[in-house]
Amino acid sequence: MEHNIGRSRLGRPSQAHSSARREAAAGNPPAKRGRRRQGQPPSQGTHDNEAGGSGATRSRSRRQQVDDVDVDAAEDGNVNVGQYLADDADWLDEDEDEEPREQQMQQQPPHEAPHQPPHAPNLQPEDGYPGGPSNFSLLTEYHKHRAIPIWNAEPGDEKILKKSMRAITNGKRVINLPKMDRNVDWFWRAIEATGLEPLTRTNYSIIDHRVLTAFAERWHSETSTFHIPIGEVGITLDDVQCLLHLPIEGKLLNHRKISRAEGVELVNTYLGVPESKCWEFFIDTHGPHITYGDLAFVYTTRWEEIDKAVSENRPMHEITVLRQQCIRAFLLFLVCTTIFSNKSQFYVDVVYLSYFQDLSDVNQWNWGVAALTYLQHYLDDSCKAGGMQVAGYLSFYQGWIMMHFPKMTVWRRDPNYREEMPRNATFSTGQGHRDPVLYRQFLDNMQVSDFEFCPYDGHRHVRPLIDVCWFSGWLRCGSLKAKHLPERVLRQFGHVQGIPRDPAAGAPAGMSLLQIDRVFMEEVEMRMIDEEMRGPTVVRAWDHVPGYISWFYKVSHPIMRPIAAPEAPPRPANLEVLIEEQESQSVPDTLDICRNVRTELRRALEANEALPGTPIYETVNRVLGFVEPAFLYRSRRRLPGRGRFNPHDAARRFNTQ
Repeated sequence: MEHNIGRSRLGRPSQAHSSARREAAAGNPPAKRGRRRQGQPPSQGTHDNEAGGSGATRSRSRRQQVDDVDVDAAEDGNVNVGQYLADDADWLDEDEDEEPREQQMQQQPPHEAPHQPPHAPNLQPEDGYPGGPSNFSLLTEYHKHRAIPIWNAEPGDEKILKKSMRAITNGKRVINLPKMDRNVDWFWRAIEATGLEPLTRTNYSIIDHRVLTAFAERWHSETSTFHIPIGEVGITLDDVQCLLHLPIEGKLLNHRKISRAEGVELVNTYLGVPESKCWEFFIDTHGPHITYGDLAFVYTTRWEEIDKAVSENRPMHEITVLRQQCIRAFLLFLVCTTIFSNKSQFYVDVVYLSYFQDLSDVNQWNWGVAALTYLQHYLDDSCKAGGMQVAGYLSFYQGWIMMHFPKMTVWRRDPNYREEMPRNATFSTGQGHRDPVLYRQFLDNMQVSDFEFCPYDGHRHVRPLIDVCWFSGWLRCGSLKAKHLPERVLRQFGHVQGIPRDPAAGAPAGMSLLQIDRVFMEEVEMRMIDEEMRGPTVVRAWDHVPGYISWFYKVSHPIMRPIAAPEAPPRPANLEVLIEEQESQSVPDTLDICRNVRTELRRALEANEALPGTPIYETVNRVLGFVEPAFLYRSRRRLPGRGRFNPHDAARRFNTQ
């Protein structure tokens, strides 16, 4: 009788649930790692575990089908990438969905040794992947990347090539939320003092999820940058402060998961919602959460109560309490639909209300780092093979694309934009292209002029480039971490791009959250990219050191598809690769060498540096006799096919490959 433990893949058993196999091999039935919570209702939708909620990530239908799954199993995701991989490889992913334990935990006879598939690093071919990388020193997790199935897909495979990820955005909620008139001084003065008022201006009602998918395909968590044909580009703290006008200095947000009882206390104390109503909210959302609709109702209700209290001439301290509750409800709605927008698309996490207890301290928190950390967290998930969704502050994400790639997607300048506003407010977005293949082809065949390296030069009088933008290391928000490595995108700061150091040098692995806080708050000056590492400023926006492009094409995969574009660009983005290869193969021109020698010797004779009758004079004339035949016969020593470099020939050779 055959006994199977865990899920089989490609006809072979998986190595998942090793503890269960060991217990089965010992003849003991495996024990459950947790117990089912009695009376716990099923979860709705997906949810950001970091924020302090229930941690459930499965849909209601899945929990109803598998009612006996224990708590630990319920927190696993559902990512299956085996269909995209080679038939001789067993693929393991830590986010793999678990089957019911009654099916998984069947006993295996002691005499049968469990199957041991190769470890993930062994899945990488020795000579590299088609299209790159050929050197795995940088992209150590490339074997999990969604670029592999895209490259390997057949031209007519629409299931892979035309599939777009679902973009979960809440920008329209902010736009449609009723807002007080800008003349209401008590409200907007308090909002502006928090530093979060720009978030009311930086949202889009239309998000082009196909262009977001095209960039998620090129994101790599090892470097926290996008890899495109001209090199690495990324979202930096300078982008945050210019696009959103959020503070990028101050204390890093340090919230933790909270219980329902703690959530009830927060909502009751700071929003004035009765405890019984709070428990109703949490029962409906299965954790310390409030739906967007209920939170908007609390905000508008407090607004109406304030107007009524003022008309009735109630005591000022009562009016002040109502005003603070109204402001807190608005701020909680604002940050949860922008900075902390997660995959739930249903409710907000009340843990963030803790930052609005004292409204005078809100501006001390580093909201810009929080926005960048959350967005990178979801990009790290979406770039994996099998990723189905992209979340985070997607209006900020698309604003970065439109600012740096102005020719790529559909937008128009907002007529109400003023220079003192965040640069994200510049754009009014359109629907974009319906075919993601067009965006992929645009990036595969882009020219250096298609990318705006320094788009904020005209905005520096509003948001100057401050020192913290040069910080290299870990950022964090709550329990989430993100890398910020400006040395990898120096051209976005106006400096010549060199071959960057290993990412672990700037953001060492294994740093705890407390260490990240200490480094950012106390050692930030020591962790900045110094003048020596920044190097010279650029003459042309795309300037880089010799060898950078050749190095980049070895350690990355800048082209997503092997099929050439219908129209070849006049200057291919990797022309620098051809130039460097040609120059490395060329030999010096002997005629130029002889000409330089003759010029220098004649100069020495004319300057009387060698006097007639001296030994050196005879030597100089003898050397002149050696080089003269080169000019007499006008011979040039040249290897076949290795003459002077012609950029037009290189471009033609590129287009025919």
